[in-house]
Amino acid sequence: MKPYPIFILHGLFDCTLSWNPIADLLSSSFSVHLLPLRNHRDAKHCPTMSFDEMADDVKAYADEHNIEKFIFVGHSLGGKTAMQFALKYPQMLEKVVVIDISPCRMSSLIEHNSIITNLLNQVMAVKNLPLTDFHSFAEFANGISSFDDDTKRAIIGNIRYDGKAFSWQIDIDAVFNNFDKLTDGFDADDFIDKKIEVPTLFIRALDSEFLPSSDYKTTKYIFPNSEIVEIPDCTHRIHFEKPKLLADEISKYLLR
Repeated sequence: MKPYPIFILHGLFDCTLSWNPIADLLSSSFSVHLLPLRNHRDAKHCPTMSFDEMADDVKAYADEHNIEKFIFVGHSLGGKTAMQFALKYPQMLEKVVVIDISPCRMSSLIEHNSIITNLLNQVMAVKNLPLTDFHSFAEFANGISSFDDDTKRAIIGNIRYDGKAFSWQIDIDAVFNNFDKLTDGFDADDFIDKKIEVPTLFIRALDSEFLPSSDYKTTKYIFPNSEIVEIPDCTHRIHFEKPKLLADEISKYLLR
């Protein structure tokens, strides 16, 4: 029997291009579809950006391509969307792979949560960058020279240059206006009488804080048919740092 197709959905400020190496590594065994996240490069731009809506975006893609059942691989924000899809449309999923993101809601106390603070700083840096002031790559490079590497990557991956001017390929205003929704997650109290039964693999990058071990118990409670695999010596950008190992873990889980 031919394996079900894989849908891969990237995270915040990322794009489908950065997942090409993973898709190539998986393509010998699977048909791989790289989907763009709403309000990102190559995707539709909309004023709202909830996980429920982004799950519906994925369902619309599956319906358009007459795909009734598939494997959902999601990283970070894409992983949150995969979990919402598993809650809403479990009958359409063979398995789910969630890469380096917790199902739990992030703290609303931004000053006590370094992850939210760092993400918001990136959003604000991108939002406030005066792209229209730059008229060459030299000016652009100088304009972002003071940013940290993650913010630089977020900016560079989401601009276009037509030879005269720079413009955004991401709807940064929509991301900023929906930031509170993007840090949302599941509450264990909502799963007392129901669980997400879809077989799910959670992959944690051990040098990342996005899936802390303190969330493991809640993760297993909400996803009783889940496993957690830890990959050492990599950060949240695991798909750049350990692409072969990541693809191997995904394949091993999906093919057994």
